[in-house]
Amino acid sequence: MKKSTHRITPMLAALAGALLGFALRCWQLSRGADITGRLRAGHPSGIVLAVFCVVIVAALALLSRRLEPRSGYVETFSSSGLMLAVSAVSAVALAFSAALTMMAERTGTQFFIGALGLLAGLCVAVTAAQRFRGVVPPLAMHVLPCVYLAARLIVIFKRWSVDPVVQDYCYNLFSSIATMCAAYHLGGFCLDRGQRRLSAFWCLTGVVFSAIALTGPGMPQRLFYGAMFLWCAANGWQLLEED
Repeated sequence: MKKSTHRITPMLAALAGALLGFALRCWQLSRGADITGRLRAGHPSGIVLAVFCVVIVAALALLSRRLEPRSGYVETFSSSGLMLAVSAVSAVALAFSAALTMMAERTGTQFFIGALGLLAGLCVAVTAAQRFRGVVPPLAMHVLPCVYLAARLIVIFKRWSVDPVVQDYCYNLFSSIATMCAAYHLGGFCLDRGQRRLSAFWCLTGVVFSAIALTGPGMPQRLFYGAMFLWCAANGWQLLEED
């Protein structure tokens, strides 16, 4: 596949946003909670983080709009060894997160979601290997991760929705939405109908919100959001390549 010079600015903006967003969320969690552990509405940390997220999302949208349209798979994704390694780590982290989920609940919906997560991790690994070889992966390799992310979002949102403090889960929700939309739009490139600008925007946004969501508790959750951070970064980096 083609080798090219990367457009650095959008990725630097996303990575800087991820780092600062992570720091602001840590500040909010450590200083913005009351004695019961609930995040307090109106605390400066929460306001600053919310304003920052609006600004960084707007900036990423503007930067993504500057990209030239591109729809083909081969012309978009390169055979980069570094991207293969990053995607492989992402696939392993996603598989471990899914396995821990299955071990925690051996039956029921969570077990099913964990099984889908294992398949999604395999798809991420296969896609990375085929890109490295210069081969266009089957559409199913992108569809299955999208299905997993959508199913996981539906199930986990039912648990989040009973929490009256939206700040507790909103950034995890934003990460889940961004990564699901990224997976959906990436699948279009397999049919040579990719939307480069939208795909880049969702990947870069996924980088930021997945980093913020990494501050949450629980090893399965941290592995999941870490995997999504790496996966979005790898795909976003390739989407920013110039001709």
